[in-house]
Order: sequence, then structure tokens, then C-alpha cells
Amino acid sequence: MDVIPSIDLLQGNAVRLTRGEFRMITKYGSPEEVLDALEVEEGARLHVVDLEGARSGRPVETEIVRKLAKRNLRLQVGGGIRSIRDARTWLDCGAQRIVIGTAAAESPNFLLQLIDSFGVDRIIPAVDVRDGTVRVDGWQRNASASLPAILGRLQSLGLKEILVTDIASDGALGGPSFSLYRELRAITTLRVIASGGVASVGDIVSLARLGNVSGCVIGKALLDKRLSLTEAMARARTPNSIPERVIPCLDVRNGRVVKGTNFGNMRDSGDPVECADRYEKEGADELVILDVSATDEGRRTALEIVRRVAESIFIPLTVGGGVRSVDDFRALLRAGADRVAINTAAVANPQLIADCAREFGVQAVVLSCDVKGREAMVRSGKESTGIDAVDWCRRAEALGAGEILLTSVDRDGTNAGFDLELLRSVSGSVKIGVIASGGAGRLEDFRDAIER
Repeated sequence: MDVIPSIDLLQGNAVRLTRGEFRMITKYGSPEEVLDALEVEEGARLHVVDLEGARSGRPVETEIVRKLAKRNLRLQVGGGIRSIRDARTWLDCGAQRIVIGTAAAESPNFLLQLIDSFGVDRIIPAVDVRDGTVRVDGWQRNASASLPAILGRLQSLGLKEILVTDIASDGALGGPSFSLYRELRAITTLRVIASGGVASVGDIVSLARLGNVSGCVIGKALLDKRLSLTEAMARARTPNSIPERVIPCLDVRNGRVVKGTNFGNMRDSGDPVECADRYEKEGADELVILDVSATDEGRRTALEIVRRVAESIFIPLTVGGGVRSVDDFRALLRAGADRVAINTAAVANPQLIADCAREFGVQAVVLSCDVKGREAMVRSGKESTGIDAVDWCRRAEALGAGEILLTSVDRDGTNAGFDLELLRSVSGSVKIGVIASGGAGRLEDFRDAIER
């Protein structure tokens, strides 16, 4: 899958509109300076939109496109193409391909003329979708045909690739419309360039795994430095290098597994070793054990339970609860834990994260962050800290945490689904892995957590 940086041009500047609104403009400066800052390499694809051209119906930013073409980039340019002459203007400026929006949906005869004049490989039809309906003329009105009808017509013309923008996602950094791209897989064989909402490396990986997505256009996330283009391209090339994991969590109190709701109303759920064995046999990728009473009782995690579980399973084991020092951390590793989660003690003494990372490596350090509302909680969710959870996760990463176990106290035990807003806020703010916890009740909840 190609990762395609995008710049929109308006009055000589690189800009972004939010949801296509000209009254909601963010300026980023000279297009060439922007590309230098993004470190766009020679030979890379670049998506360029002439916004004034799209609004006025004729190419406007021709000189800028000529300058960009001299940087040896594979330009795909859209905006203001209403005639064969307009299309030739962009190609003469150095564009390798032209992006056709309204005409792709509303003027099949004109589209056929473009194909006859320039060849099918130089045309990218663009379809903008809101709530399943194609919008045209700068998103101002509905297309006269349905999405399936338009796609069928484009496919019949021999086109191979289509740019699809989910209008509701565009510029909002809320994640792509994965459901839309899955629907397209069922109704067309056209390869899809996904556009709108990409905000994290996880979004890129999930798009690459869909199968029908040949590229993703990224604008605001790069321009706002939410994403590194180099990292995005690297992950797109190896989307399965870090697969998602299903990780059961065993809350343990007084030697028994317990389960409750919102960290309360605990009920007995069995023996830790028996539960661990069952989860491994059912296909769990890893296991987490949290001694939920160790901190309140002022003691270490029960090491004997950790030893028994570690001896009975072969999947990686993370253990937390009652960790107050580097020595406590070391004792859990010696008992068989592969990684150790820290919560209350890390809030009281953030340097503990750095000390453990330096002693045992960042891969062994997990920040366990329990969140109520948007506030980090300690002592098994009983005590508020006044600390913003996103800020705390970001700081823990800087100190050396290698992963975050993010648990929503509000969703815990409810089967109402993960707190996706919280999950996206944290995962979009850190580069380390985030484990979603609290609220899963259906298979779809896991997919939503991964994709959204």
C-alpha cells in the first residue's frame, strides 16, 4: 500500500480545510517548504488539490505544480478539470496522473473522452461520500446516481484505481471510515485509495490489511506532525510485522481470580492457574495478571501465584500490582513474568519508570493506566490523581515505558465496548503500543478498538 502525502493549495499556500469548509482553513506556508519539512523523498507519490481550481472550475495553481514536478515527484493533481484542455494543462505542468471528481460521478461521456485522450492509467476518478451518498460540486449536492452505480460505471470503463474520501472523516483526525472501505470490497474490484481521517500508524496498518486498499492519502496528520512520513511508509510496507494480540486479564485477590463491574462488586471466577491454562488453550496471545488488592494491603504481588502460572503456560506473561521499587520489579521477573505493569507507585514516583527501564529495558516496563472520565486513577481505581490520562501516558513514554495497559474504569465489566474516544486520544499521542482494556463484550468491539 502506498502512503501518499497530500497538500491542498490555496492562494499560493499549502492549506487544509476541515470537512471541506473554506471558512475552516489552516495555513502551513509555502508548499515547497512544507515538503522539505515532511522529508518527502524523490520518486514519492504526492497528492495535490488546487482548491481554488475546484471552486472556480479551472486550473489556478499551475506555477506551483510546475515547481513541485521539478522535485521528481509522482504528482497526482486534481481541481478545476472541466475540459480536455484543463486536464492537459495539469499534465503539461508535470502531473503524472489527474484526479477527476465531479465529472467521474456525473459526466461519464467526458470521463471516456479523458481516457481516450490520455489513457486509462493517467486517470484517477475521485468519489466523495457522506453517509453512503456520493457528493459532487465541492460536496454541495448529491450525485444523480448511487454509489454502486457509479462504481460499476467506472469499472466498466477499464479504470483500475479510485480515490474515495469519507467526507465526515476528512481533516478531523478521527480515523478512516473502515466500514466504508469494507463495503466497497463487496461491490467493486476497483483498488481504493483511502482518504480522510488517518491520524496514527495504527490507522495505516489497519488500512493496509483490508486487501482492497492500494494507497492512503494523508494530509493533516503529517502537516500537524501527528505522524512521521518515514515511519508511516515503513509500517505500510510491513503491516503484519506487529500483529494485534488478544490478551485476557486475570484480576487476582487473595489467590483467586475475581471479576466485577467498574472495579467493584467482585465475584469469584476461579483458580488463576486453571484460568490461565484455559485461556492459552483457547488461543490467547498473552496473559496479564493484576493483583488488585496488593497495593491496598501494602504488600507485594503474590509471587507464588506468578510462579505457578508462569510454569503452566508458554505465552508471554505480564504481571502488576503492589510494585513499589526496582527490587519488586526484579522479583516478579524472577518469578516468571516477562513484563511488569506499574501504576500507583509510578504516579507517586515517576522516576521508578525510568529506573526500571534502565535496569531491565523498556520492553519489560508496562504503564498500567486506569482512567475514569479522563483522569488517571490509582489504588485499583479508588483514588483520583487529578492528572490527565493522556498527558500521563505521554510522560510515561518519555520516561521509558514500553507499552501502556489502558483500562477504562467506566467501561470495566459492562460489555458496552471499549472507550474508543479514550483509546484514540492515547494511541494518537504516543508511539508505543497501547493495550485496550475495559468493556469488551462482542467480537465487533475488538475490531472497533483496532480500527478506530
